[in-house]
Amino acid sequence: MLSIRPSRRLAKATAGLALITAAVTATPAVAGPLDTDTPTTPDRVLYWNNAILDAFRQVGGTPGPLTRGGAMMNLAIYDAVNSIQTIGNTYLTKDTTAAGQYDSVDAAVDYAAYTTLKNAFPSVDFTPAFNAARALPDRGNTAEQLTGALLGIKTANAVIANRTGDGSTDTTPYVAVNAPGHWIPAPGKPVGNPNWGSVKPFALTSGNEFRPAKPAGFTTPQQMLASPEYAAQVNEIKAVGGKNSTLRTADQTQQAHYWANDVDGTYKPVGQQYDHTLVIYKKYRPRGSTFDSTKLFTKMSVSLADAAIAIWDSKFNSDWDLWRPQHAINNADQIYNKDITPDPAWQPLESDTAGNSFSPNFPTYVSGHSGIAAAWAGALKNFFGRDDLSFTAGTDDPYAQNITRTFPSFTAAAKEKADSRKYIGVHFEWDNAAALTLGYQVATKATNRF
Repeated sequence: MLSIRPSRRLAKATAGLALITAAVTATPAVAGPLDTDTPTTPDRVLYWNNAILDAFRQVGGTPGPLTRGGAMMNLAIYDAVNSIQTIGNTYLTKDTTAAGQYDSVDAAVDYAAYTTLKNAFPSVDFTPAFNAARALPDRGNTAEQLTGALLGIKTANAVIANRTGDGSTDTTPYVAVNAPGHWIPAPGKPVGNPNWGSVKPFALTSGNEFRPAKPAGFTTPQQMLASPEYAAQVNEIKAVGGKNSTLRTADQTQQAHYWANDVDGTYKPVGQQYDHTLVIYKKYRPRGSTFDSTKLFTKMSVSLADAAIAIWDSKFNSDWDLWRPQHAINNADQIYNKDITPDPAWQPLESDTAGNSFSPNFPTYVSGHSGIAAAWAGALKNFFGRDDLSFTAGTDDPYAQNITRTFPSFTAAAKEKADSRKYIGVHFEWDNAAALTLGYQVATKATNRF
């Protein structure tokens, strides 16, 4: 009798795992299966944070929904991994029965990631990515895989429940202010998630917790628009950010394209930070563990998600829905600033794949690229305990194919990303400066949460 008990337990575990897998993957047909490269890493955290880049390419749009999905995935992974071995403060759920079940961690990560991603990005089919992950060598036997699967689903469902009703589905229309200095949506194009600043944050108290002061301390838009300080902001972008600028250097043009990724079909600015995090982690932690990578990607993804909320709060929830440089330059005759000469034909360098110039369809203050970059740099600086780690990484932008750039530190990369928004003609310097400060503040709060 004793000799057959393990076989019965194994059979029961195998059947249980098969039922759970079938239930988890039984989703309605959706557009766009996720194409993934052949898995090469044994670390499932790195695997899923690479797989999510294709989801970003499919979904597109503004940073908010992308960062929300990335944070949900990494938080579900975090609580599952943290249940097996304590690596920080619990976020939502800690299953003490999983403590010490180290060989369950691969399955726990796979099921946590897959379950949350299906919820966060319902238009994407993650089943191929899940099947590829489960085909990787797993450190657990069937019974341990079953334990991990149940744990991952449990932590994922807790995250999903926590994000239900978080404001991310608010479609209240944006009402533009038709007056000089105020941003006006591009005709025929949807406004970029105007209510995202009111979404429930992951670590912040609220989206306006670190809301920046008004540009340069001006008390009214009229005072700002007539000032020499504003003229200096506009004239700088007019000189270096135009499509046909003769003052922008070749390297500045490369920076502009390298950091853009505003075109749908790319992994977007959010995905570039995920991609660079993977590059840096593999370089400096080549023998890192799943427990180590979980901490990094949780800190990074939550920092980016809360930064996106805080940035959109500044763009839409304050009374400074400031117009983009193109609006300011084309319509300078409306503001009566003697130091700005209007140019109705001026266009930014930012272009779609057909070569048509455009500005992102949301207000300029503060810069999304800059705030996201600072939140990323702050999170990585917190994780590694230092800033001066050099790295070389690439881009997904169609105008910078096969281009790599090298950076001496995280903060240097963030500063270059901020500057690139001037060279591409869609942001003022004070948009970038305020966003950098905001992003670092968000990262400090978010990383301390864990």
